[in-house]
Amino acid sequence: MANEYSGLQLEDKALKSAGMYFGQELLPYFHVKGKIRRMLPTEQIRLEAVRGTEDMLFEMEDGSLVHLEFESVEISKDDLRRFRVYDAHTEMTYKKPVTTYVLCSGNTRKIHSELKEGINHYRIIPLQMKKQDADKVIAELKQKAEEGSLSKENMGPLLLTPLMSGKSSIRDRILGAKKIIDKESRQISKADRQQMEAVLYAFACKFLEGADLNRVKEALGMTALGEMIWSDGEKAGIEKGIEKGKGIQLIALVCRKLIKGKNPAQIAEELDEEPSTVERICEAAGKCGPEYDSEEIYQLLNA
Repeated sequence: MANEYSGLQLEDKALKSAGMYFGQELLPYFHVKGKIRRMLPTEQIRLEAVRGTEDMLFEMEDGSLVHLEFESVEISKDDLRRFRVYDAHTEMTYKKPVTTYVLCSGNTRKIHSELKEGINHYRIIPLQMKKQDADKVIAELKQKAEEGSLSKENMGPLLLTPLMSGKSSIRDRILGAKKIIDKESRQISKADRQQMEAVLYAFACKFLEGADLNRVKEALGMTALGEMIWSDGEKAGIEKGIEKGKGIQLIALVCRKLIKGKNPAQIAEELDEEPSTVERICEAAGKCGPEYDSEEIYQLLNA
């Protein structure tokens, strides 16, 4: 029997894949010079048992380190102090110089990038994305996809739309980006699709919560990213039912067909599942409609 993964382990696997792809493909978009040699651990644990967790940390080919942080609100002095602590311990650990870039997705007009205290002077390099319109970027790339002129190089701005401005929600931008990636599935290798979806998943975990986060997880769970996560034997929850774990994915499939007006017998036949399992899911779903929150249904079935 395949080993059970905790939610945190699954998320960690996806985020590590996202990090490496982000470094290889998206750092050049921000004009960060040099090539990445490898991705380094982001947790710096000190003797006083205080854990400092960076968002991303890369070792470049020239031996220097690039520390990347994501901020959705204004960068405060305390943020700069926190980044300074990260960098100090990272430099002490690896004996290499660190340059910190902060991707700013907030609406703040003025970005604080320097901290002067006593004789010390610390600064970061801010990368502000709010000057770009996510809705416009998605519309343009959607048009290119329909024309068949979308290339892998165009995917950088698409994956960064959660950090941009726009009228659409971050959830809708992530789902919109996923649709474009799906449309280009024949032109993009499976490995690249997995990593692109992992970047979107990482942004969802960073900026979304509650129902919005669950919606994105459901959408990405049955994709190339889902296959990567479950490659050790349990792919996206379509196993023998909720009793063997990963039932949330099966519940999501059943609910999608319920929304289309299909009855339990039809759903069981189409999914090749035991009718009794599907009937139980449908019965629990009836108590959670019309949103059909898959995690809530799962909890009811396993109460």
